[in-house]
Amino acid sequence: MTQPQVEILYFDGCPNHDDARALIERIAAELQLVPRIDLVKVPDAQAAIALRFLGSPTVRVDGRDVEPGADERAEVAFSCRVYRSENGFSGQPNEAWVRAALEHARRQGLSGYGDELPPRVADALAAAEIPPSKLGAARWARLDDSERELYFWILRRFASHGPPTSADVAAAAERLGLDVHEASATLAREDLVHLDKNGGVAVAYPFSGRPTAHEVRFENGGQVHAMCAIDALGIAPMFDQPIEISSRDPLSGDDVRAQLAAGGEGTWQPESAVVVAGAIDRSGDSFRGCCPVLNFFASSDNGGRWLEQHPSVRGQVVSMPEAIAAGRVVFGDVFH
Repeated sequence: MTQPQVEILYFDGCPNHDDARALIERIAAELQLVPRIDLVKVPDAQAAIALRFLGSPTVRVDGRDVEPGADERAEVAFSCRVYRSENGFSGQPNEAWVRAALEHARRQGLSGYGDELPPRVADALAAAEIPPSKLGAARWARLDDSERELYFWILRRFASHGPPTSADVAAAAERLGLDVHEASATLAREDLVHLDKNGGVAVAYPFSGRPTAHEVRFENGGQVHAMCAIDALGIAPMFDQPIEISSRDPLSGDDVRAQLAAGGEGTWQPESAVVVAGAIDRSGDSFRGCCPVLNFFASSDNGGRWLEQHPSVRGQVVSMPEAIAAGRVVFGDVFH
């Protein structure tokens, strides 16, 4: 059984996060849930911007603020947070909001998607903190039609021509009747696409606009880079195309290669290769939280030793078949 992920973002100058944790634990117990509660310290104003911090305490379930409409807010606040509800003002989120968020997590399977997936695959997704809301078509569920088409266009452009430029994205947005800045902000908020400082696409999971350790070659000769090992393994079923992956073990530097058929079935070298699935001990978008951890290793011993050397990482070693299945679950149905 996996656990709902609850994040409580706070800073030292505000004491209200302790009461927020007590509130969450009480409601979770009433709902017979056992959430994983992460206290995320926000050290300064710069971190507040990076984490989209709305004040202390900010409570998120499955990456979403429990206060209705809060995810649409653009401002950040390195201060105590004041919640307004029908009962007045408080330093805690409304109990009804917390209950609704946890109930939604349960309905979406955050506490039990292992019942529908092989247990080890569900465990790999949980270790990487990839919730059901990031699986397949659920990734873009909160986009409108035009935003979704822009998102699809960016992904297909990566597969056909490589990373789109800022001019390419602006032109595509204009064709769809979108304001490129507003659309880009929405895609970033949903942790789907992130632009670099020049407006080019730096991240469009599973793709990276910058070189990474994970190079993916399509049958037509096109080459791209993937954000992480799971992302690389998800590209073949996502586009229904065979691919070759070249990566390297971050511990030993050994080459790790994989060949995947269009349906995602694969072979790999060395035969002892594995993937580490996990997340670094900090909150934020996937490219900060789990992508640095999700790597190929030449052996399970190497993966285990790497985890020992990085105590800030919460993770586990998974087999290549399990990692391939996880990639298929995350990306195989994105266009459906």
